Amino acid sequence: MTEECTPVAGPVWLKKRWSLKNNPFPSTGIARLGGTDLRENGLLYEPNVNGEQLREAIDKFVLGAAFSGLKFGYIWSTGTAPGDSDARGFGKSVLMQHLTGILNKDFGKGAYLTSGLDEDDAAEVPMCGLLTSFDTAHVRSLGAALFTAVEYATDFRAGDGDATLSQLLRQELVTRTGSDDPRTLLKVVADEYRSLRGRTLGPPDDKLIVALCDEDPKVAVDYLDQVKPTSRNRNGAVYLATFLLFAAAAGMKHVLLCCDQLEDLASTTTARAKRDLETERFRDVIVETLPMADMLSVVVTMHPRAALTIGTAWELADLPPFETTEANRHRTVILSGLRNVSEATKLLTRYLDAAVKPGSSRAPGDLYPFTTAAISALFGRSNRKPRDVLRKAHSVMDSAAGENLDVIDVADVSRYLDALGSAFDDEASPGFAAPAGTLDWSRG
Repeated sequence: MTEECTPVAGPVWLKKRWSLKNNPFPSTGIARLGGTDLRENGLLYEPNVNGEQLREAIDKFVLGAAFSGLKFGYIWSTGTAPGDSDARGFGKSVLMQHLTGILNKDFGKGAYLTSGLDEDDAAEVPMCGLLTSFDTAHVRSLGAALFTAVEYATDFRAGDGDATLSQLLRQELVTRTGSDDPRTLLKVVADEYRSLRGRTLGPPDDKLIVALCDEDPKVAVDYLDQVKPTSRNRNGAVYLATFLLFAAAAGMKHVLLCCDQLEDLASTTTARAKRDLETERFRDVIVETLPMADMLSVVVTMHPRAALTIGTAWELADLPPFETTEANRHRTVILSGLRNVSEATKLLTRYLDAAVKPGSSRAPGDLYPFTTAAISALFGRSNRKPRDVLRKAHSVMDSAAGENLDVIDVADVSRYLDALGSAFDDEASPGFAAPAGTLDWSRG
């Protein structure tokens, strides 16, 4: 800042001097999936930061579900150093979000092709993805989590104007039947239930089928919004089973359910009896009842503390082991910390690009106001977790804007992070935000 300049507020400096709409980076660094703030909901998280693990997840989970009978897969984070008990902040949530988005874009065809299958094989097993999560406030049962997965299908849009998964499936159903008459579509879905030969949870929810077959997508959204919390907990599996029949009628052979925050089910605040019961329901519902047993594969997040808490119940329920052993390589993907400055730069750049004001002459990929050396310093002062890099970038940006700096260099990064102190490194960040008893997928 030059001497003749009158100091201005940080947000004003962000806009006028740096040509940014806001502080580009998330203040928490923990993805609140389904939220409206692009910085916080994971949609700006560059998938190629975990590019190797994303490709590994496609190979193991998508191809495994389609062609190898995989029922459970595990996305692990184990910390950045021996004895690191906090294995959050590695990008497990956003990896799941990217994975489901890839599947739903073209019902898995692109994922199959990137793994090396040819066109015929890639069209053989259409697959879509669902996303759900446990949380300690509202979603503490498997039923509630499965209900939230159905809400994801009817509510979630990856961007403004994008169709929801339920809309895409209805379009497929119309194409397959050659009719957009809701009565015709309803009959085709009902026939899927009649064709089941095995144990089910009982009849599907006819009202949900009617809502899903309606041309107006708001009908399904409104219907699910009216379901009371008690019914979500008790009957969530029925709602999911009903949705799977709808997906099957639209041509889906498999559905990949990505389930985040399993550690919240494994939390010590959850009574052991309830935790054991809900773990057993994973098997009773997902492995032993139709259409889940035929169509559904589940990917859950895992880290050492959750594994320690839920391990005995998981084993007693006879669910596939989740340990990071050689025997389990085909169903585990492990996220590690950022390996170098290049990955940290890649992580931060997309957030900066998204915050540029319309009409700015700033080129994509421009790190301004950071210097290249400042990014290196920021990475050097982090614990290599993406969360830590993002949170510190947010704090440094706020401080520098408040001082009206033209650029942020190495000395500035060191000065600001020194002022924050070690308490900032250990600061607990809020996890999955869930308004009004459920997740808000409507603007995700």
